[in-house]
Amino acid sequence: MNWRALFKPSAKYSILALLVVGIVIGVVGYFATQTTLHATSQDAFCMSCHSQHSLKDEVMASAHGNNRVGIVVQCQQCHIAQEPFQYLKKKIIVSKDVIGFLTIDGFNTQAWLDENRKEQAELARDYLRAIDSSTCQNCHNRIYENQSENMSKMAVRMHSNNFKKAPEDRKTCIDCHKGVAHPYPKG
Repeated sequence: MNWRALFKPSAKYSILALLVVGIVIGVVGYFATQTTLHATSQDAFCMSCHSQHSLKDEVMASAHGNNRVGIVVQCQQCHIAQEPFQYLKKKIIVSKDVIGFLTIDGFNTQAWLDENRKEQAELARDYLRAIDSSTCQNCHNRIYENQSENMSKMAVRMHSNNFKKAPEDRKTCIDCHKGVAHPYPKG
């Protein structure tokens, strides 16, 4: 009996097998990527590299962590845009923090944060400007229309006047609200 002749795959079955294997690998890869992205967007993951920094305490002392409605903002809500392309782009950019944690002597110390706070604050400010503070607007979505009655008249007027400007002339949240979760360095 000629076994090779019995099990000689036809081109049709070879293509089908490749297609099935490709789909399985794609599905597994997609879910593995989603699981990894989700896991690395949790406060516990952020704090694994920033555990010796005062960042979490700063948020808890601010209106984003200590407020009358009991909402505590998570790291990713401010630091990672939710729009898919911007989300992936930011995840790639922040991978430098993992590299910094592994390679920079003293990275996970308060002394390092204090010494580099201005640079880090400017990077965060520039990022928020680049995404038009979309992370702020995900929660503060009534800032231009149907403003909360808790907003002062001056705040309502300033936001309304800003919204009336051409989009390229508008300020974004971070331009006026520096230091709302972490102290913004002076000078």
